[in-house]
Amino acid sequence: MNYTIREIKYSDLGDITELCGSSMPRDSLTNSLLCQKIFDDNDFSNGSTLLAFSSGKLIGFIMAVIRQRENGKQGYIKLLATHPQYRRNGLARELYTRIENKFIENQIKSIRLFESWPNYYMPGLDPFYTEAICFFERMGYKKIGDTSNLSVELSDKNFSTDSEELEIKLGGINIRRAVSGDFDSTLNWIDKNFNAWRGEVEAAFKNNPISIHLAFRNNEIIAFSAYDTNNIGLGWFGPMGTTEAARGKGVGGILLKRCIADMQEIGYNKAIIPWVGPIPFYMHYINSKVDRIFWRYEKILES
Repeated sequence: MNYTIREIKYSDLGDITELCGSSMPRDSLTNSLLCQKIFDDNDFSNGSTLLAFSSGKLIGFIMAVIRQRENGKQGYIKLLATHPQYRRNGLARELYTRIENKFIENQIKSIRLFESWPNYYMPGLDPFYTEAICFFERMGYKKIGDTSNLSVELSDKNFSTDSEELEIKLGGINIRRAVSGDFDSTLNWIDKNFNAWRGEVEAAFKNNPISIHLAFRNNEIIAFSAYDTNNIGLGWFGPMGTTEAARGKGVGGILLKRCIADMQEIGYNKAIIPWVGPIPFYMHYINSKVDRIFWRYEKILES
């Protein structure tokens, strides 16, 4: 089969959306969402976002990013799609190999699949896409764990926290929506306590209204929760975090429900809680259910 490969252009967005629709039937990717994932990514590079065409038709697409982490640079395959009619002919391998070679040139030591926080679409590989599982394992990837997305239906539910907030206020804890004047103090606190979420917290302050709620004790931040910080329009909740000394007092549950109530008011029918650790916590407070499972993969590149 003859095909050509080139770097992405903004005008390709509609064709990529159509290709992802054919390649990823469990997902509904829109032009707007793909623009967020591709061109709005701070680490986007044309040279690491490649498209394959056959007779003028887009048949393959791959996007990779390099993130600077505390322990060095980390490579990610962020998105990959090949048209079902053009599989098993070396196309995905060719796209992938070009990207891996770029990683090697940049002295990347390991590559992970899709979990490219803070801007990511999936926290791993959905095993429903069995062809992708087989492909990446052939490429040398090893499974390193799994995670899940939870979801909660929002229609006709009450997420009021009035009585709970009165109770914790007696203990000196106050909760409110963040305002623009909280930006610097919130980011300083995030850097000290949950620095991996800095990018998503910054995104929350750009929303109108600001989509982050804060808990204070003695005028000091002790906890936060946010929503619409990633995959805007899909109804994603998070991130959230509470300092260790403030845990066990119900603060996290209140912050969670405040955000979920906001999302309900905006008009979301369902909230998605991605990349979840404490499943029982979310089930207890909002009766969320496991919605999707993701397998996490990594490939260690030889020195």
